[in-house]
Amino acid sequence: MAIKLGKKHVKAFIEVLEESERIKPFQVVKRRVFSKYGVLGTRYDTIFTALLYKIYRMQGILDKIAEERLRLNLSRLPVALRQSTRLAVVLAVFDDVGDIEFNRALIGGIVRLLEARFGEKAGIVVDLYKSLEKEPWRPRSRIEELELRYLLPGLLIKRLEKLLDRGELELFAKAVNTRRPILGFRVNRLKASVKVVLRVFEEMGVEAWESTRVPWHIRYRGQLDYNRFKPLLRGEVVPQDEASAAAGELLGARPGELVVDMCAAPGGKTTHLAEIASNRATIMALDVFSDRMERLIELARKTGTIASIVPVIGDARRISTFLRLHANRVLLDPPCTSTGALAKHPEARWRLTEEAIKKQVERQRAMLVEAIEILKPGGLLLYTVCSVLPEEGEYNIQWILENRKDVELVPLQGPYDESPLLPGTMRAWPHRHDTTGFFYALLRKR
Repeated sequence: MAIKLGKKHVKAFIEVLEESERIKPFQVVKRRVFSKYGVLGTRYDTIFTALLYKIYRMQGILDKIAEERLRLNLSRLPVALRQSTRLAVVLAVFDDVGDIEFNRALIGGIVRLLEARFGEKAGIVVDLYKSLEKEPWRPRSRIEELELRYLLPGLLIKRLEKLLDRGELELFAKAVNTRRPILGFRVNRLKASVKVVLRVFEEMGVEAWESTRVPWHIRYRGQLDYNRFKPLLRGEVVPQDEASAAAGELLGARPGELVVDMCAAPGGKTTHLAEIASNRATIMALDVFSDRMERLIELARKTGTIASIVPVIGDARRISTFLRLHANRVLLDPPCTSTGALAKHPEARWRLTEEAIKKQVERQRAMLVEAIEILKPGGLLLYTVCSVLPEEGEYNIQWILENRKDVELVPLQGPYDESPLLPGTMRAWPHRHDTTGFFYALLRKR
C-alpha cells in the first residue's frame, strides 16, 4: 500500500468512528468529518470508507470476537473505545489488503489519541489486536459459520431461510454486502417528463434509463452532483428508490378522493399520490414527528403539490379518534426493522433482536387496525414495509385477515415477485431486482 498515516488522518477516522455511532446514516458523518480534515476524496477516504463499511456489516461478529477475547461487555465501554476494538478485529482477522505495517500504524495512532482521553484503558485496543495476530479466531459452531459466511445475524438467516433457498440466500447476502443499490428518481409528472429528465442525465454524462417496472421512474449509475442537478433543484424529480416509488402506483389516487398516508414524512410517497391525482385529491399526511413533517412540507412546496396535501401531526395508532369511515384509500408504510435496506444501512442488521422485532410488529398491527377503521366500505389499503422479515410482512397480513372479516386481499400482479408465503402479496428483492427489499399487500374493505 505504501501509504503514510499522519495524525490528522487518524484523528479524522476516530472522529467518524465515534460520531457515526450516534448519528445515522454513518455516510453523512463521514462526508462532513472527512471534508473538515481534508480527507474527503483522497486515497485515505477510499481506505477508511472500506473499513467503515466492513465494521458496520460485521458489527455483531466483531463484538462477539472482541468480547470473547477481552472477557468484557463492549456496551460498557465508551463509544470511541468500543468502535476501536471493532476496528482492531477487522484489521487482525478480516483484513483483505494484508498490509501489516499499515494496520499496526493505524492501531498505534488510534491508541495514542485514545490514551489522552482514557489513559491505560486505551491499551485494550492494541492488546486485542496483538492477541488476534498471535492466535487467529475461528468460528466454533454452524451458526457462527453462517454468520461469517453471509455477514448476517443468525436470527435473520433463520427467517430468510423461510423465503429463500440456500442458493438465493447466498445471492441476497452478496447483494447487501458487496453491491450498492441502483439509485433512482421519481419524475414529477406535474412538472416534467421522463424524456426531458433523461436528456439532462445524458448532458451530464451520467448513465440513466427509464424503469421497466415502475412508471415515471428513472434509475442511474455513477456520481451525480445534487447541487448541480437542475431537475432536482426545480422539483421536477424526487430522490426515491424504485421499490418505494412502486407503492404510489399500486395504491393510486383519483380526483375528489380522500387519501391518507399514515406514516407520511419525509413525503416521497405523499407527494407521489398528489401527483398521480393531478393535485385534485385531498392527501392527508400524518406523522408523529414535527421536524420530519417540516421536511414533507418543504418537499410538497418544491414539487408543487402543497395545494392538495393536508399535513397533520399525530400518532397513526390513534387516527380513528378523529377520522372514521372517511378515507377512499390509505397508504400504511410503518416504521420497521429496515432489513430491506441493509446495503444502504449495514449497521441495521446487528440491531436486530427478538424483542425489537416483537415491538415493531405490535406497533404495525395497531396501525393496521386503525387503517381499516378509517376506510370507507370499498376503500383500498396498501400496506408496505421495507423489511425482509415475514413477521413484518406476510404474518401481519395473515393476522389481520384472520381477525378482521371486513377486509379481503386484492391480489397483486407485479411488478415484483409473488411472496412464497402468502399468494397475492408481493416482494421486491435486492438480489433479484436491484432495489431495496420491500413487501406489499393490497386490502379492500368489504
